[in-house]
Amino acid sequence: MQRITRLTMLLIIFTVTTVKADEETHGAYLTAGYNWFNFDDDRTLGDEDDLFYGLGYQINDNVGLELKYSDFGADYYSLSSVYRYLPRSESTFFWKLGVGRYQDFVDDRGSVNLGAGFEAHFTDQFSMTFGVDSVFMFNEDYTDWVPYIGLNYYFGNSHSKSAAKPAPAPVPAAPVAKDSDNDGVNDELDQCPASKPGVSVDANGCELDSDGDGVVDSLDQCLQTPAGAKVDASGCRIVLTEDVSIQLSVKFANNSNVVTDEYRSEIKKVADFMKSYPDTSVVIEGHTDSRGKATYNQQLSEKRAIAVMQYLVAEFGVEQARVSAIGKGEVEPIADNETAAGRATNRRVQAEIKTSVSKPQ
Repeated sequence: MQRITRLTMLLIIFTVTTVKADEETHGAYLTAGYNWFNFDDDRTLGDEDDLFYGLGYQINDNVGLELKYSDFGADYYSLSSVYRYLPRSESTFFWKLGVGRYQDFVDDRGSVNLGAGFEAHFTDQFSMTFGVDSVFMFNEDYTDWVPYIGLNYYFGNSHSKSAAKPAPAPVPAAPVAKDSDNDGVNDELDQCPASKPGVSVDANGCELDSDGDGVVDSLDQCLQTPAGAKVDASGCRIVLTEDVSIQLSVKFANNSNVVTDEYRSEIKKVADFMKSYPDTSVVIEGHTDSRGKATYNQQLSEKRAIAVMQYLVAEFGVEQARVSAIGKGEVEPIADNETAAGRATNRRVQAEIKTSVSKPQ
């Protein structure tokens, strides 16, 4: 029986190894080595060791099949699928899953095999294998362990070492950058592709407007116009010749100097006006109704005027030097202090800004 099994395996090995693989990463290999059978403690068998030999076939870069035979007093042969984490010719860890069979004159048992190990390659053809298999017996509560060391020989050359490298793809010629208006910004980025020769441009290829007044530098005769100032077509501030004005009116609760958010838009209008006409300044007047002592009302009116002044400066960035505040107390009512509605009207802060501008000719 043993001689027939060995002869059969040798015949299979000879037949397969004479066939060349279609793919250089695939193909047959021989394996041989030494293993140690450590039988389950519940079995009344001593440990055995013996040579093994076998045949493998690499199906693709990672998956192969392996047939092995060993004689340790009984014939043991197994067929396993092998998964290698790296292609052949590269050292790698692997794991195995397969079936096997113990067979002698009195016993014949099947098994399921699970194993793992490491394969160290010395050349394309030769590698050393270190591994251990666990053998689970069918219909028995036994688990045997089989450590082993082996030597593999691969037929043919590996794809990674011998395969001809494909010719590199031709590198396309870099497109020639084009700058039609010669402003230093290529056409594909230029948002102003017809800039005048010699003008300074920004990163978008558009002519600079250094002071942000809407007039480009090449036409701007006043290059340092204050931000927000009204300018003419030459980029210069409009001459003051026509009267314009804006009024401010903020109301307060009784005995309070708190500016509520409902008047934010009212105060913002004053701020916008002053930014448009940078020469203007404003005096903010605080007023009270007639209830209470006159000295207290005078102080309260000053606090109201200062509160609006601070709101104008802090919230809208109007220069402090352009804003002042005074308190008028109760002496300048604009409604009847004998009624609640009249008193509410008199509790106020007001201001009027007047200046003169000329319209562009």
